[in-house]
Amino acid sequence: MDLGKALSIGIKDLREVFSSFEIYGPMLGVPMFFAFLLPYLTFYVTQHSGGSVLARLISVPASVAGIPQAQGFIFMSFFAVSVLGPIFLTMPILTASVIAADSFAGEKERKTSEALLATPITRSELLLGKIIASFLPTVVLTLAVFAIYGCITNYLAYQMFQQYILPTPPWLMMLLVAPFLAIGTIGVVVFVSSHVKGIKEAQQISTLLVLPILVMPFIAILGIAQLSVEFLLWLTAFLAVADIVVVYLGVKSFRKEYML
Repeated sequence: MDLGKALSIGIKDLREVFSSFEIYGPMLGVPMFFAFLLPYLTFYVTQHSGGSVLARLISVPASVAGIPQAQGFIFMSFFAVSVLGPIFLTMPILTASVIAADSFAGEKERKTSEALLATPITRSELLLGKIIASFLPTVVLTLAVFAIYGCITNYLAYQMFQQYILPTPPWLMMLLVAPFLAIGTIGVVVFVSSHVKGIKEAQQISTLLVLPILVMPFIAILGIAQLSVEFLLWLTAFLAVADIVVVYLGVKSFRKEYML
C-alpha cells in the first residue's frame, strides 16, 4: 500500500468537504453551540437554582450543607462533567458521520466516483485516505470545542467562586474516549455507504449511535452511576474492541464499485 496515495486522497476529500457550504452547518453549528452557549447555561442554572437542584441529584457533604457558595460550586462541577460531558461525547459521532458520509456516499451524488476509481489506486489506499479525511477534522474539532468549553466554564466559575472546575480526571478521560467514538462512527459509515445511495441515508443511520451516549446524563442525574475514571476506562476498552469489529466489517464490505 502506498501511503502517499492515501494521503493524497485524504487531502482531496478534505478540500471537497471544506468547500461545501452544506457541510459547514451540521459540522460547525452544533459544536459551536456546545462550546459557547452551554457554559452560560451551566452558569445560569448554577446561579439561580444550583443549591436547590443539587440536593435532588447527589448527596451533599455535611461540611458544605447550608453554604450556598460551596453548594453552587459542587453543582456546577457536577453539571459540567457528569451531565454535559456525555453530551459533548456526541460531538465526534455527529461530526464524523457528516464528514464520512460526504466523503463516501457524497462521491455518488457529486458524480466524481468514476474519475476517482479510474486512478491507479488500490482499495486499501482509497479506504485509508477517506478514513484520514474523516478522522483528522473530527478529532481536531472535538478537542477545540472541549478546550473552548473548558476555558469559558473556568472563567465563569472563577468569577463566581474564585476556583477553576476543569479539567478533572473524568473530563480528561472523555478526551481519550472521543477518538474511539470517531473511528467507530467512520467504520459504520463505511459499511452503510456500501448499501445506500446518498449522503442523507448514511448520516441518518450512523447518527443513531448518539442515542446510547445520551442515556449517560440521565444515569448520572438519577444517581444510578457516576462518570468515574474507572467507568470511562472500561468504556474505552469496550469501544476499542467495537471499533476493531466495526472497521473490519466495513473494510470487508467495502468495494470500490459500490461508489458508482
